[in-house]
Amino acid sequence: MIVIKDAVRIDGGVYTLQLTNEAGKETIPFQVVVLDRPSQCEGPLHVTGVAEDRCTLVWRAPLHDGGSPIKHYFIERRETSRLAWTVVSNSCETTNFKVTKLLEGNEYMFRVMAVNSYGVSEPLVSSGVIMKTPFIPPGQPHIEDVSNIAHDGMTITWSAPETCGGSEITNYIIEKKDRNGIKWTRCNRQKVTDLSFRVTGLTTGHEYEFRVVAENVVGAGEPSLPSSFFRAIDPKYKPGAPAYVNVIDSTKSSITLSWGKPLSDGGSDIQGYIVEVCKAEEEEWTMVTPPTGLRLNKYEITKLTEGQEYKIQVCALNKLGVGEPAALSGTAKPEERVEPPQIHLDSDLRKGIVLKAGGSVRIHIPFKGRPTPEIKWTKDEGEVSEKAVIEKALNFTQLSIDSCDRSHSGKYILSLTNSSGTVSEFVTVKVLDTPGAPQKLVVKEVRKDSITLEWDAPLVDGGSKIKNYVIDKRESTRKTFANVSTKCTRTTFKVENLVEGAMYYFRVMAENDYGIGQGIETKVASKASEVPLPVGSIFLTDVTKASVSLAWEKPEHDGGSRIGGYLIEMQPKGTDKWGVATNTKTCEGTAKGLTAGAEYLFRIIAYNEKGKSEPKALAAPVIASDMTIEPSIKMQFNTYSVLAGKDLKLEFPVIGRPKPKVTWNKDGQSLNVTSRVNVINTPTTTGIQITEACKDDFGKYSITATNDAGTISKDVSVIILDKPGPPTGPIKVVEVSNTFVHLSWEPPVYMGGCQVKNYIVEKRDTTTTTWQAVTTQLARTSFKVTKLKTGAEYQFRIIAENRYGKGASLDSKAIPPSKVRVVDLTKTSVTLAWDKPAHDGGSKVMCYNVEFKPKSGDKWGTACTAKVPEATIPNLSPNEAYLFRVVAINEKGKSEPKDLGLPVITKDVEIEPSINLLFTTYSVKAGDDLTLEVPVKGRPKPVVSWKKDSLPLKQTSSVTILNTPTSSKIIFKEASREHVGKYEITLANTAGTVSADIGVVVLDKPGPPKCVKVDSVTSDSITLSWSPPDYDGGCCISNYIVEKRDTNSQEWQMVGSNVARTSFKAGRLTHGAEYQFRIYAVNRYGKSTYLDSPGITAKYNFKQPGPPSTPIVKLATKSYMLRKERSSILWTKMNRGMIKDTEYKVNGVEEGMMYEYRIYAENITGIGKCSKACEAVAARDPCDPPGWQRD
Repeated sequence: MIVIKDAVRIDGGVYTLQLTNEAGKETIPFQVVVLDRPSQCEGPLHVTGVAEDRCTLVWRAPLHDGGSPIKHYFIERRETSRLAWTVVSNSCETTNFKVTKLLEGNEYMFRVMAVNSYGVSEPLVSSGVIMKTPFIPPGQPHIEDVSNIAHDGMTITWSAPETCGGSEITNYIIEKKDRNGIKWTRCNRQKVTDLSFRVTGLTTGHEYEFRVVAENVVGAGEPSLPSSFFRAIDPKYKPGAPAYVNVIDSTKSSITLSWGKPLSDGGSDIQGYIVEVCKAEEEEWTMVTPPTGLRLNKYEITKLTEGQEYKIQVCALNKLGVGEPAALSGTAKPEERVEPPQIHLDSDLRKGIVLKAGGSVRIHIPFKGRPTPEIKWTKDEGEVSEKAVIEKALNFTQLSIDSCDRSHSGKYILSLTNSSGTVSEFVTVKVLDTPGAPQKLVVKEVRKDSITLEWDAPLVDGGSKIKNYVIDKRESTRKTFANVSTKCTRTTFKVENLVEGAMYYFRVMAENDYGIGQGIETKVASKASEVPLPVGSIFLTDVTKASVSLAWEKPEHDGGSRIGGYLIEMQPKGTDKWGVATNTKTCEGTAKGLTAGAEYLFRIIAYNEKGKSEPKALAAPVIASDMTIEPSIKMQFNTYSVLAGKDLKLEFPVIGRPKPKVTWNKDGQSLNVTSRVNVINTPTTTGIQITEACKDDFGKYSITATNDAGTISKDVSVIILDKPGPPTGPIKVVEVSNTFVHLSWEPPVYMGGCQVKNYIVEKRDTTTTTWQAVTTQLARTSFKVTKLKTGAEYQFRIIAENRYGKGASLDSKAIPPSKVRVVDLTKTSVTLAWDKPAHDGGSKVMCYNVEFKPKSGDKWGTACTAKVPEATIPNLSPNEAYLFRVVAINEKGKSEPKDLGLPVITKDVEIEPSINLLFTTYSVKAGDDLTLEVPVKGRPKPVVSWKKDSLPLKQTSSVTILNTPTSSKIIFKEASREHVGKYEITLANTAGTVSADIGVVVLDKPGPPKCVKVDSVTSDSITLSWSPPDYDGGCCISNYIVEKRDTNSQEWQMVGSNVARTSFKAGRLTHGAEYQFRIYAVNRYGKSTYLDSPGITAKYNFKQPGPPSTPIVKLATKSYMLRKERSSILWTKMNRGMIKDTEYKVNGVEEGMMYEYRIYAENITGIGKCSKACEAVAARDPCDPPGWQRD
């Protein structure tokens, strides 16, 4: 045997046991794993990819993982000028990591630690690394050549530097210096990445030298050596050959050429171009241009022979002569070209044309095509308007419309057709105008004081959404319409307050952003009242030998006047005369006095104050004779519910002839009628009235109707919604121990009309009268009551609960304590405890014998002997029932045995987990350490898990979780705001799961306020509001501090140092100045960081009012008017006080003078523009014709 004391990581590995004797040798390997935190990561810790603000760390995994897989790595950094380490990552799962957000020029050290299930390894530390770019500026370029020298420019060519500094060269800087100057001047403003550059803008005749500087991400390198001096003058020689000679068009007698400028003009301006032609089979060239040449780069050679092939060449001409020719590739032949039509539609036209009504539209479209295509314009697949003017030319067409209106909106399509094909394009025109007339105006419903109109929306909305409709009405005796509504937003409207009997015409107009459009009128006048429509369907309800009973439906429309009644008319079959049988106010009636066996026709007429409706006849004639009908009972539902204590009335129609006899039964027995339960029968119905319903009224009720034609029965169930009855007893005791009792019972007989929601179990120590709730949300009909006092006697009661309340309780008998009790139980052992004898017989008790036998056995055996009142009986058979008893022994002998009382079944007992919290909330000052320890219990040992704010809690360098068999512990190092929250501990084993919440509060300065808003702004004040901080620092916010600054200044001024609410009004501001505010939250631990507002300008958000409408003089006399004299140029203010109405009386006018008036509106921001002046009015008394009465 080998014994390793205090095992450490190095003790792990493969151990080999070698056995040797005379017969041979045997070797046995043993793998020993020491569970420990991992070893240090394998170094060195490489720092690669160093830049000014980032780097990459690379390391190797530890050699020893501590017997548990590596979960992740902790990475920390610190500046070499500081001692504190800062966490970079606490969840890195690979052996490399990119560190960012570093400060350029600072020196850093890094360390890495491996983490497994048993802890954190020793750190692997890097050496110091300075954050700086690894590159250097590039080397010197070398100038290779200066070429293409002209009077104003030269081309510089150079080679790249021998070294680029480790980074790609991003730009070259070209500099020049005049021989007469001392300063180098930069030549390029844009980036240059090529190795050549043409320097322009040189002064003719001056000499220049050049140098080049390379630039990369670090910056500019050393400049190259300067070049030699070069003079800026033009070389003198003939021009080069023109470029790109090609044929761009041809006809049967001409060819059109184009070409480009020569690459070199020979140092002299190009004066023109010479074109020469030659037949393909000949060598003689003919000049077809003037000897002085052409100024253009395009020429049409005419008078050519159709079908003949020609060679063509072009030469450039300057003052030194004619340059080299540029020949057309191959030969050219004069022939007609055919091209399909092409439309060149401008991108703005493709977007469409939008204009206001009254404006003009011009659609100008260039095109190409040979032969010239046929031009056709259409609008929305139809002809264009007669107002449209169409211009057609060889290469363009134009459509023009002046004074556009809504009818000109649409899609205008241009189609071009020639022998080579057809092409079309469209342009959308949208004219912003008032809408067109609504469609299909109809009168839908007529009443005596109202008419309902319906219509369809206009076909043309005028390019703007319909805002509303304007409804007008006109009496047939008048010529003008009166407005009814301007705010109708639907395509239906009810015109009310009409004069009964009057005839009306109606008009509807649509309105959009551009005004009110055309209207549609009703063609026929509508009267506000009419006779009613005929009645609806007619039903035969009863027939006897002397009478007929009818019922009918009301007319669909009463004609605008209330129906006064109905006439039942009848006609004996074979006659042609109708007579009134009866007059009734309701939709049913009986015609009496009929002749038995006779056949009759019937019809119904409705009437109102305007007259009678058209008659509506019964479909078939009726013979007056008695009829027999089997009884029937009409039930809409067969189950009814009522709350206990409420009244219930049920009534069902009963039909039958002769009248049926009705009887009621309940649950198969005749219904007992009492003062609370009554049966109510009428000629046509039967019913039951239950007053203050209770659970005795619950059950199935049967209704039986009987007459000579038959019998019918219908059942109806009545449910009384009430509290449930008591559970069905007795309460059964399934199992008893020293600390628990297992109970069971049956559900209540009466459930209260709905499901039992839960059961409530209560207990009572028989020494008290107080009941204690054990559980209130139990769904099963059994429960194990735990945590009972050993030796105490208990009584239990069970209460059922549904949605309507708690029922009566079912009580158990008292359960006495057992002197011998079970302390613990497994599948192979039982631990018992007992009380000492009340009397030891005068001699000290020496020991106790524990005897046992199987439940089915007869013979008691001694299990063990104990000297204390507790013992464990081992080696029992699993899942078998045993009886136990204890005998006390002194020197005189054995006592009477004391039985346990109940059989014990050997099995493993599971104990639900339990959490004993000392406190539910812990607080700690920021920066202090906190240990949170929770005692735990349960069998088997529960699995412990922690959550923070409903998310799994992860261990970090500042949060450590330690679990022991009896407790779970969290250790917070240097508590900070990130540790604040609700921590949930969960214990789970096979017996159950339990959770508990613990709050952690870190006492610190609060977080910054949130969401600043501007509530109101005036010219000298700004009102702000904000939301409280998400984090209050573990205590109440005592106040807020508000500061301001003018955005033109950097100085902050305090405007509120003790603001209690989350809003503040900053006053005494300068009108028009822009301000910024910052807000701090304050608690007992200090002041938060600030929240900045955006810039806010102190000014009203209003504008000056617009001009009022033109004033109207309602009454003029020689002494006053409701003023400038017309002959004066000076306007005079009339009122000194404020005028809030839209009417004013002007006094002090001069008789006979002509006056004009204008009005200004004024609001808080000032006086707006004036209205138009009204027409001049003379100050004189009015003269009216005789009999005229002025309003």
